[in-house]
Amino acid sequence: MTDIADKIYAATGLTLNAEAAAKIGQMIQAENEKLREALIEINELNSKRLGYSKKIERVIWKALGENQ
Repeated sequence: MTDIADKIYAATGLTLNAEAAAKIGQMIQAENEKLREALIEINELNSKRLGYSKKIERVIWKALGENQ
C-alpha cells in the first residue's frame, strides 16, 4: 500500500499511515471492479452491435490503465 500512499503524497502533499492507505486501496479496487463489471456489460452490447459500445469500452480500459 505504500505505492498508493506515495501517489497520494505526490498528488496532494498529504501523508497517510498504512491503515489509511490500505482503506483507500480497497476503495480503489472496489471502483475498478465496478468498471470491470460495466465492461462486461458493454462487451455484451458489442456482440449485439449496438452503437458506440466498442469506443466506450476502449475509454474505460484506458481509464483503468490497460490497453485492449
